[in-house]
Amino acid sequence: MRIAILSSSYLPVLDGVAVSVHERAARLAAAGHAVLLLAPRPGREIPPGLVPPGVVHVPLSSAPFGTVPADRNPVRAAQGEIWRALAAFRPDVIHVDEPDRLALGLMRVPARAFARRHGVPLIAFFHTPFVDYVVGERHPRWLSALGWQAVATLFNRYDATLVPGAAMLRRLEGAGLVNGVCGPFNGADTSLFTPGLRRAGYWRQEWGLPALDARFVLLVVGRLTPDKGWAQWAQALPRLGRLLGDALAVVVAGEGELRPQVEAMLAQGLAHGHLLGAVPRVRMPALLANGDACATLSRHENASLAVLEAQASALPVLAPRAGGLPDQIADGETGLLFSPHDTGGLVAAVARLVREETLRARLREGLMARRAVIGWDTAFAAWLGAVEAVVARARR
Repeated sequence: MRIAILSSSYLPVLDGVAVSVHERAARLAAAGHAVLLLAPRPGREIPPGLVPPGVVHVPLSSAPFGTVPADRNPVRAAQGEIWRALAAFRPDVIHVDEPDRLALGLMRVPARAFARRHGVPLIAFFHTPFVDYVVGERHPRWLSALGWQAVATLFNRYDATLVPGAAMLRRLEGAGLVNGVCGPFNGADTSLFTPGLRRAGYWRQEWGLPALDARFVLLVVGRLTPDKGWAQWAQALPRLGRLLGDALAVVVAGEGELRPQVEAMLAQGLAHGHLLGAVPRVRMPALLANGDACATLSRHENASLAVLEAQASALPVLAPRAGGLPDQIADGETGLLFSPHDTGGLVAAVARLVREETLRARLREGLMARRAVIGWDTAFAAWLGAVEAVVARARR
């Protein structure tokens, strides 16, 4: 099969879209498929060897997107680049990751005109609930409803929309989506993210933090931006410090506009609070394996790559019962869920894990069993099966 992938993001940017696109492209090429990958040209040079062998990579004209410096989106001039690359490649199917974001830069439905002119099946992948990020919870519900209806209308212009979570599919269908296909399309690299990387003395040897080797380490991994719930963390961290004192260490791995505020939160509210900054991806597997739990206060996740990688590391995740997180976390079996605005619920969940060894053991056992079903090989097989079904239906 000749498959063209048009994506809003690709390496060296490190986000869920970029990583998932890379994993699929690499597996497609390894299986003998011809792959064309189109994505915004990054702001810095692409390191040699980053693109998998056998993948034709076309960087697109782009401009900064959002508040994260590394994020970029194609500009209108990229439309001609996309058309020419597709015409030269002659794909059997076109797969578009985050067409809603791409449409903002291209000012049209991404790849649809080419697909319709040449009779090529066109598939969309829903990654990010942008309406929730943009509209937020302080605006009227009707504004959010209009936003979701607009998103559903855009995705309905594709032959199929792949959605990696049942909760998000229900929400899209409630807004009018009619072509949704749900499946476990995202995964984690279980060969890299493994509990086997846990070792004694890790925090002293790797980070110069010997005090953490004898304490319960709660990890917070992600951008230091408002959408990740840092306003709520400002309330939670002092409460955790007062309740658990010297028994708890909170380690934050991430970078962003709120870095000064996060540094202050960790310094003032906790006996052991540390900000590592942006951790290189090669160091992330060992970091996760040597934590005791991972927590997020983001209420706008779909199918979180960070959650999957923590679970592959046998690390329980504490998260709000919001977005696609309940699809990923089985409460009391692989992690703990709490009400989205309930700061006390998060504090209580952390305290339970610190104090209850039997609970930690039960969650770890559940996570070890889950590793068999969250690997990228399983996710890729589900994704490729869905793509092939759309292609077969179009040929009939």
